[in-house]
Amino acid sequence: MKDKLLEVKNLSTYFYTTEGVVYALDDVSFSLNKGETLGIVGESGSGKSVTALSIMRLVQSPPGKIVSGEIILDNESILNKSKEEMQNIRGDKVAMIFQEPMTALNPVLTIGYQIMESLRIHQKLNKKEAREKAIDMLRKVGIANPEKRIDDYPHQLSGGMRQRAMIAIALCCNPSLLICDEPTTALDVTIQAQILELINKLKKDLNTSVIMITHDLGVVAQVSDNVMVMYAGKEMEYSSAKDLFMKPLHPYTQALLESIPTVNKNEERLTVIEGMVPSLSNRPEGCLFHPRCHKCMDICKIKRPELVKTKEGREVRCFLYSNEGREEENNGK
Repeated sequence: MKDKLLEVKNLSTYFYTTEGVVYALDDVSFSLNKGETLGIVGESGSGKSVTALSIMRLVQSPPGKIVSGEIILDNESILNKSKEEMQNIRGDKVAMIFQEPMTALNPVLTIGYQIMESLRIHQKLNKKEAREKAIDMLRKVGIANPEKRIDDYPHQLSGGMRQRAMIAIALCCNPSLLICDEPTTALDVTIQAQILELINKLKKDLNTSVIMITHDLGVVAQVSDNVMVMYAGKEMEYSSAKDLFMKPLHPYTQALLESIPTVNKNEERLTVIEGMVPSLSNRPEGCLFHPRCHKCMDICKIKRPELVKTKEGREVRCFLYSNEGREEENNGK
């Protein structure tokens, strides 16, 4: 039996604004085993990044607040930790690669200083030891001539090199959990492939667990063991990556997969999901996806579906797989 590293139970994160309450994350649960990768996918506004920030305890308050739930990291609850305790956990036990390295890196500090800072705080190394380890880390992430590059500022590096520097900062203290929030979005295709290969290699070398947050299902297919599909702050489907791509269950997952471009001369236009993600401060009644769903039934418009566990152990939030939904479908026929 595999050891659980992270367990998120019924997590809800809301933002209290002048226009009302934004239900950014609503009763979300999932787990992650040691040494595995969980892909979190969905359109913009589905709650992916808020999930990451909640785990890191980086939700800005006000207006944001984690209103309920549990986050258990390595058998230890972290929601009741003080700010000082969380500062010791971040970078040491859990680290994050942010979406845009140019805004995440401090522009007035050298790359070396930013790596060494983490090493000196968490591993209590002196300046010389920290510099040597920082150089070694830059070498591991594939930055050429690290002895020189360690003294460069972020603006002196290319986009790919800045992302590699971010990975070096995140992994320098060998964290148990690495959260990657759209780590390849701003990079060209060749550099994307290199970054994903690097994350996979370091994951295996350091036995790090990874949460890969992305809207790109191609990225998920390359790196993930399991996948959680999110929509409007809720998880819609949870499955192994293999099962998800072989047989997606939720209509939303099916629509996401159908919208991936393919080399098919018979198709003139790309398949799109009609409509938009609903406002999280003014959510529709019933299933949150029903206004865009081509398999919508009457019950979907008035009642929120619960997560259903299939015989194969997969989870899906859809009336198509519940007794209530099957009854309505049969009566309709």
